[in-house]
Formats: sequence, C-alpha cells, structure tokens
Amino acid sequence: MLQAQKIVRSVKEAKELFEELSSTMECGERVKVAVKNVSEVQKYVELVIKSGLSLVDIEEANNNYYLIIENRFGSRCVQDV
Repeated sequence: MLQAQKIVRSVKEAKELFEELSSTMECGERVKVAVKNVSEVQKYVELVIKSGLSLVDIEEANNNYYLIIENRFGSRCVQDV
C-alpha cells in the first residue's frame, strides 16, 4: 500500500521525516517522498537506512525524483515468536 506523497527540501527535513515515519508506518506500508535537492540523494538514502526503513526504489518523473520507502524492519514489523 502506497501512502500519500511527502516532500523533503533539505537533509534536516529528511532526517525528521524519516524518524517520524519509522515510528508511525505500519509494517509493509510504503510512502513516496519527493526530493527537491537531487544533489543530496546519497545523504537521504543513508538517513532512510539509519531510520530502520528500506529504500525500495528511486523514480524519476517530470524532472523530479521520488524515493519509495517501505517499513520492513521497524518495531511494528517485529513478531512475537
């Protein structure tokens, strides 16, 4: 399931958003994040991983870049065995 699109304009915004998503996204949920500063994509990818989320894809459409992020490993994905 793809959640509504979010937008990040800076590394600081991205860090805050990814930390929030890490604690609020359901297991298996996806979100599409528009990236305004393409030169910072590598830093965004690092922040996604540090937040415990998965970067599934990067799309380019109409001169914009989008990170497709999924919660695969967050606390909401931990199952009691």
